[in-house]
Amino acid sequence: MSEHNNAPLWAALVCLAATQIAQADNKDVPMATVPAGTFQMGKTVNRGYGEIDGPTRTVTIERPFKVAKHEVTLGEFRAFTRETGYVSEKKCNIYKEGTNWYIDPERNWANPGFAQPENHPVVCVSWKDAQAYIDWLNRKTGHTYRLPSEAEWEYIASTATYGGTRTVSHDNANLGKVECCGGKVQGKDQWMQTAPVGSFPADSYGLHDVRGNVWEWQRDCYHDNYDGAPNDGTARESCPTPGYHVVRGGSYGDAGEFLEERFRLRGPEDQGYFTVGFRLAESVSGQAQPVKATTAKAITKF
Repeated sequence: MSEHNNAPLWAALVCLAATQIAQADNKDVPMATVPAGTFQMGKTVNRGYGEIDGPTRTVTIERPFKVAKHEVTLGEFRAFTRETGYVSEKKCNIYKEGTNWYIDPERNWANPGFAQPENHPVVCVSWKDAQAYIDWLNRKTGHTYRLPSEAEWEYIASTATYGGTRTVSHDNANLGKVECCGGKVQGKDQWMQTAPVGSFPADSYGLHDVRGNVWEWQRDCYHDNYDGAPNDGTARESCPTPGYHVVRGGSYGDAGEFLEERFRLRGPEDQGYFTVGFRLAESVSGQAQPVKATTAKAITKF
């Protein structure tokens, strides 16, 4: 067979090899599918400085959606920066006992102020950093990953169980002190800061560390309450105060009400925190699935 006739075969083999390498390098993110359902969101609460949140409303998520089983790790974020040359702004907020939150320009995702192996959740990443990572990963894998909406997060937190219990404790999550922002070792929780992702058993949806380990950026802009919020579980992407987004879930430095399913905080989109990371989600295409009503029960306080 002539060299000219071999060319198509050679090209096909090269293409196949390249495809196999790409598939090996671009492994899909391990995801769990959360079923459709209905829950009550927006309970008005009083945190000692006036009522916020509310009004309570019925939210119906008509289709299943996928959520990453683990928070994005330091190693995964490092791979993104090495491949793209991405540089995040040095705006990592930290807290020390007896002080207020402040930006330490020496801290960033690669140096959050404590040692982190590659399988720990990345912290000191801003909402913008998370979006840059997602854009890169989507180009690399062909997926349409995104951040969860806060309604999706609260639906999970309001309905998931942990080994048959709804109580979140140091035996099933990496938590901290009730007073702001300090780590605590107790029970099966042996980490003062972040723990390797998946160190605790998954919840009833197959998700790890939805509570504790690190707070998680949500897709939504931050609103003071739920007036005018959508009832279908989608994110609110118009910002009444430009550049502020929702964080949920508590961290290795939090306990008490910070771990409750209705608790939410806001953060500037261009700043990170040494207790905040992120998790991926993805919509499921296809026909709407039957909706099963679920009743959310209040989480047990510490």
